[in-house]
Amino acid sequence: MKQKRLDPDRLRALEEERDFLLASIDDLDAEYASGDLDDADYRELHDDYTVRAADSIRSIDEFRNEVAETKSEKSFGRSVAWVAGLLFFAVGAGWLLAQATGERGANGQITGEIDQSLRQRVLECQQFGGQGMIQEALTCFDAVLEEDPQNVEALSYRGWFLVLTAGTAQQNGQNESADELILSAQANFDRAVEVDPNYPDVRAFRTVVFEGLGEPEAACDEITILETLETPPIIFELIAPIAQRLDCSP
Repeated sequence: MKQKRLDPDRLRALEEERDFLLASIDDLDAEYASGDLDDADYRELHDDYTVRAADSIRSIDEFRNEVAETKSEKSFGRSVAWVAGLLFFAVGAGWLLAQATGERGANGQITGEIDQSLRQRVLECQQFGGQGMIQEALTCFDAVLEEDPQNVEALSYRGWFLVLTAGTAQQNGQNESADELILSAQANFDRAVEVDPNYPDVRAFRTVVFEGLGEPEAACDEITILETLETPPIIFELIAPIAQRLDCSP
């Protein structure tokens, strides 16, 4: 059977839609920061753009899967590259972190008052990563963790940027370095879970890594845990393809 060929025009249209929505999220964040939008309008528009961006990114992934040759084994590098595309907009916009931190503060799940300046620094670390400045992001997170070793957001997102770095290393044939980076990332994730087992972002990141390492049961376990938490819908949008591929039971 002849393999179905990718329609570059269709893919280009999907990518343009994705880029437009990501830019719209950035513009919205800027307007909100400058005081041009009130909280209600910001949340409504931000949620709409975020869901549409997730749909667009998922459509790109599904479209590529339709035309790709079916293979029973997938390398970790391919998995990392796939998920990097899925989560990039969330990391770049800082949406997951901002919402999760705000919700914990509102619901009182973390004792004590949130250090707003430290939270802002963590968001800035994320923005470095969203701009492709991974090393700068890691250095930034290191500084945050030196001041607050139990900062669950810094631990989680530092681990995620290490995963992205490992994916790049493996694509360059640096398998030994990639393995070491993944071990470091897992240590960050494990520590984050110890600090706050109910933080959904780190559960999503662990899902990705477990799938890439060929541990489907562990990946599905993380998805099951996510279903018991107050997980933002966007996270379920992002991990849905993994759950489908692994046929995770409800």
